[in-house]
Amino acid sequence: MASMRFAFGGHEVDYEVRGEGRPVLLVHGVTGDRRVMMASYEAALTAGGWRRIYLDLPGHGASKGDWTQMSADGLVDLLAALCARLELERPLAIGYSYGGYLVQGLARDVALGGALLVCPVLEPDFGRRVVPVRHVAVREPELPFSDDPRERTAFEEIAVRQTRAVLAAFQTAVHVGNVVADQDVVGAIRYRYAMARHHAAALRDLERPISIVCGRHDHWVGFEDAMALARRLPDAELTLLPGCGHLLPLEEPVAFGQALERWLGRCEKIGAE
Repeated sequence: MASMRFAFGGHEVDYEVRGEGRPVLLVHGVTGDRRVMMASYEAALTAGGWRRIYLDLPGHGASKGDWTQMSADGLVDLLAALCARLELERPLAIGYSYGGYLVQGLARDVALGGALLVCPVLEPDFGRRVVPVRHVAVREPELPFSDDPRERTAFEEIAVRQTRAVLAAFQTAVHVGNVVADQDVVGAIRYRYAMARHHAAALRDLERPISIVCGRHDHWVGFEDAMALARRLPDAELTLLPGCGHLLPLEEPVAFGQALERWLGRCEKIGAE
């Protein structure tokens, strides 16, 4: 599927639409790009007959970003504008990491058909996050890192399961995005990381299937903030997976796939009405 371009707010966003059926918007996190979302969701969504909308956030992947116009609220506005441009009716939204934070804002502005938050940022203030002590569950010897030292540094910083299989997935789905991200844009996002507009009630008022999936050893965003959010959402499903962290979809693909299928099943039952 050929990618398309979308100009908004000084940014030039690259995106693509795959398949037919009910739409699902997939939003990655900071320094990644849509490749991490394709690696984790494309097979299940294709099999289920969903229409997939993948994008690279400004300054990530193939998208261009104006760092002077960057803010969390602006990114939410961009996502809402893309939904309007594509005339998406009750789209489902999947957000990974910071993408999960943006989806919370999108739920305020767009009538979503459901939301899946995977390792989501819930507390934008890094110092206020409740996170577990850094933990490595598995470390295989002599991992085949590339000659790029940034790859090893990034992988060892984030991975809880440091195996050949996880490294291979990291190399093709994560590191490729890390190295091309526009660092001026990334810095601007981090400077205006929090939404100024109120969004706390958006998921509570959604009344559509909500699932939150977290890794027990995620020392980047933690899981306790997600547990607190789930308690405020009476119909939300919270899945806490042991032995993995912020790379949860790559570290526990089977268990993650089961959580994804449960959420999709709930969304199918309700339909687009």
